[in-house]
Amino acid sequence: MIFEITEENFRREVRGSELPVLLEFFALWCGRCAMMEDVLTEFARNNAGKIKVCRADIDRSPALAEKFGVEKVPAFVAFRDGKAEQAAVGVVPYRALEEICKKS
Repeated sequence: MIFEITEENFRREVRGSELPVLLEFFALWCGRCAMMEDVLTEFARNNAGKIKVCRADIDRSPALAEKFGVEKVPAFVAFRDGKAEQAAVGVVPYRALEEICKKS
């Protein structure tokens, strides 16, 4: 399951999550984001119960994207205990998502 994140629910769903979180910043008009959809879905399925996978549309939540310095999409940010720890930008392989979600 992939959770939709907005500026309104970010604190509850990401900062307040008991699980580590992988948050993808994306845009509906972004072709590269569409290329990552299957990879993100597979990652969410394979890590269910271990990592909470979320998506935030930068056009619906521009302040959230700005807060994390997102200038290009797709962008992926891994959170642990509510804090951003690692990030990756662009079309990345499944393995890169695993790497940024590893415990620091």
